Amino acid sequence: MKKFIRPRARAIARFATPALSVLSLAVAASVQAQDIEINPVVVVSSRVNEQLSDVLPSVSVINKSDIEKFRYADLYELLSGQAGMQLTRAGGAGNPTSVFMRGANSTQTLVLVDGIPFASQGAIGAISPLEAIPVAQVERVEIFRGNASAVYGPGAAGGVIQIFTQSATALTEGVDVKAEMGSLNSRTLQTSMRKNLGDGQLSLTLSDNRSDGISTLTPARYSNLPNIKVNPDRNGFDSQSLGLGWRQNLSVATQLAFHYLNTSTLASYDNPYANSTSERWGSKSKLELGGAQLSHRISEVWKTTLTYGQSISKLSTLTNDILNADYGTSNSRQQQLKWDNLVALGNETQITFGYGNQVAELDTGRTSYDNNASPVDIYVKKSVRQERFFGGVNQQVGAWSWRANLSYEQLPGSQSGDTYLVGAGYELNRNYKITLTRSTAIQSPTVGQLYDVAYGGNVALKPEHSSSTEVGLQFKDDNSFWRVVAFDVQYKDMIAASTNPVGDPFWAAQYITQLENLSSTQNKGFEFAYARKWASWGAQLAYTSQNPENLNSSRPIQNRAKRFGSVTVSHFLDDRTSLNAKVLATSDQWTPMTGSFSSAALVPGYAVLNLSADHKVRPDVKLTLSVLNALDKTYFHLDGYNNPGRSYFMGLKYAYR
Repeated sequence: MKKFIRPRARAIARFATPALSVLSLAVAASVQAQDIEINPVVVVSSRVNEQLSDVLPSVSVINKSDIEKFRYADLYELLSGQAGMQLTRAGGAGNPTSVFMRGANSTQTLVLVDGIPFASQGAIGAISPLEAIPVAQVERVEIFRGNASAVYGPGAAGGVIQIFTQSATALTEGVDVKAEMGSLNSRTLQTSMRKNLGDGQLSLTLSDNRSDGISTLTPARYSNLPNIKVNPDRNGFDSQSLGLGWRQNLSVATQLAFHYLNTSTLASYDNPYANSTSERWGSKSKLELGGAQLSHRISEVWKTTLTYGQSISKLSTLTNDILNADYGTSNSRQQQLKWDNLVALGNETQITFGYGNQVAELDTGRTSYDNNASPVDIYVKKSVRQERFFGGVNQQVGAWSWRANLSYEQLPGSQSGDTYLVGAGYELNRNYKITLTRSTAIQSPTVGQLYDVAYGGNVALKPEHSSSTEVGLQFKDDNSFWRVVAFDVQYKDMIAASTNPVGDPFWAAQYITQLENLSSTQNKGFEFAYARKWASWGAQLAYTSQNPENLNSSRPIQNRAKRFGSVTVSHFLDDRTSLNAKVLATSDQWTPMTGSFSSAALVPGYAVLNLSADHKVRPDVKLTLSVLNALDKTYFHLDGYNNPGRSYFMGLKYAYR
């Protein structure tokens, strides 16, 4: 029988190397059985607690033990290799990162930090700056693939990435200090503290991450192209963060929680359109997220929650350490108020309903030029509001499980839309289960897409739409879990630049064309995710095969490989030492050609091997070693943009309890 349960303590996965004695196998097996959780509790599917095997849509989890297996410099490295999800990064760590889920645009994946969205509101679309979230602040990541607007509102056509920070809990009181250094003059310092205060808990996490980086572009590659000028210097980054959480039990039935995250990053990059090879380009970003949540149990079956959250994302472009007026600054703000209700009718039925109100604001300024090369200052300060009413039902009846979610969206410009997610599952026996889901999604234009006329803004834009069908088969027992999902997803009314001039006469005279709802795409394929533990070994596998198609032209869709995946193998030598190996692989794909506004380049596929080991010197001290890109492969996931070669990192972690 399906049970909706409270989250348990995080599992710690461990991993592998070859032959060992029967005695060491027996010792490791007893430790491994305690430390690996094959069927974890998740909330991303329906925003209530469910075990992974009970979830109908395609969902995966990255928990704390997965995060600590390797030295991940940023979220690009942490998220790479997940089923159904591709990422690109314009150079090394700290550079802009984009995510493409099930063939959707990078603007169509909703990224949340502790439930708060932080997407850009510029004319390029609702891209969430993943590079601004330090891995040091991340406790757990849950991924929902496919249309999720009925659960999360507009913006979740490709799916949802829910990032949970190291919030206050009553289970892990103590202080952790971690120091790390390695190749490219990389150095990291992180400290976190959690303290129980009566009926409350307080958490604090600080991090500092720096690296000299790599040269984003290789000058020799463009020596025959005089219009491309590349600075040969390395492109490093410097990032600091502060995370704060507080949770207080006001009574047996009432709980109050606060969380706050502040990050600042200065990252250097190569601009192929620079005026000279000596120019130094950089981006300076600052992200602030804060929220408060008040929960109250009205009765044994009814819990109500009121949540307020706000995010502020600021981005500036620098040339030779001075603000570049042509690129200017862009500030995006999102505020949301949510009222959620959960009614649990026994262990078999859950009913959810509520209301959401969100305000998005863009404040941007830059300098452009007219046809006479005269400077024109551009300022946009606009905001839009959207509201939603939503409800859902999850139910288990014998071997059958089903769910239905409905949402009504009131969007900017007096537009509205309805979205739904319906699904059913049937347990063939105690191990096997089949699932079927059908869903729709909606994506409203950003503030910049509506009002930034100098970049093609068009107040007549309609929302983008998506529909999806997926069929799955899963297997679970005490030591393994796998799921294969076949999906068919359609995207329509997608926003792109047209050939029609903008409505503003001045900008129309500068040959600025407006954004319109022009394109449609589809993607069919399947995903396979597998996890298994046996004795002192553990393995995880993810594989995706897809066929993204442009329905409006024969041009290939960019940044979408047809096949990609990962394999992770781990081994626990004893209760103190573990070894890990991970292979990331992808087929070739078309990407934008560096130095061209319209051409594409076919980037070859690649496979990369990462290795790591950790050893507990004593119960409170752990030594870690990582070798990333161990075979020193040269590879690209964007045309011309380099990735680090073989890199070594060593870390020391002290945990005081």
